[in-house]
Amino acid sequence: MLGWGVLGCGDITDKRGAPAIRAQEGSRLVCFQSRTAALAEEFARRHGATRWTTRREELLADAEVDAVYVGTEHHRHAEDVLAAAEAGKHVLCEKPMANSVAECRRMIEACRANGVSLQVAYYRRYYPKMVRMRELIEAGAIGEPVTAHIHLAHRLNRETLSPANWRMNAALSGGGALVDTGSHRLDLLCFLLGAPDRVAAFAECREMPIEAPDMESLLIRMASGAHVTSRHGFRTGSGDEFEVFGTDGCLSATPVDGPPLRLKARGREEAWELPKHENVHFPLFDDFARRVGAGQPPQFTGEDGMQASRIIEAAYGSAKWGKVVEA
Repeated sequence: MLGWGVLGCGDITDKRGAPAIRAQEGSRLVCFQSRTAALAEEFARRHGATRWTTRREELLADAEVDAVYVGTEHHRHAEDVLAAAEAGKHVLCEKPMANSVAECRRMIEACRANGVSLQVAYYRRYYPKMVRMRELIEAGAIGEPVTAHIHLAHRLNRETLSPANWRMNAALSGGGALVDTGSHRLDLLCFLLGAPDRVAAFAECREMPIEAPDMESLLIRMASGAHVTSRHGFRTGSGDEFEVFGTDGCLSATPVDGPPLRLKARGREEAWELPKHENVHFPLFDDFARRVGAGQPPQFTGEDGMQASRIIEAAYGSAKWGKVVEA
């Protein structure tokens, strides 16, 4: 059995991460860590862990912990992953990977140097519709990919915004909607079309009383030569669009979190209904645990997890300096 330690007792850990570990047949929950003792104790009781602690060092020193799920705030990811790697623990880290590409590279190097696995929790790569979309693109179903379009936004309620919400503070979160929810879409973009090359972007706060951008617009050139428009923000009504256009047709995964996948190519149309797992984190945790148990590297590496961060950092650099930036 793969023994898991969990750093961070937040909403995602409670609703997705911990239940996924419990459901994985080769895994068991050993220890939860939170700086708030009552919270760590409650999570351990609720999710059936053997013990809990308020000290990261105590969890990482536990001989029964083989792997660590990092579910802390974005700005703590790097230090938590570095500490786990140095303790010889395999690491599954929540997204986005870190607040800078430099931090991502240090995390990758630390895990490599200590001989442990590192994966970032971009669970949408495991959606059946996204796996099928990648297969279709690789099979040439739409010809050569030329452009792609991403739009993901929702309007914040000004009346209920809390100053204590760290996601609304760019110094802690690393940015706005582009970082929080947009990172998932950028990761899917790289999953489908490969590595990014250059980015031009605008990012600004025009309306919301937050210390982060409330609207972000990107033009991305992929290393393959494909061009991508990507829009994110907190000012408009809900929107979730994801499309890839090729020389012979297009694929639409709109909305990403729904089951439909549509293909229009060479005068024909096809559609599939491919629902996701009821706990979207489970396929991710199951794959990671099975590969660690078999002594295999992760299906998706730290380098894969860093690609979205490369785009995000380049986007904010472009918005700040007013020029195209290499990703």
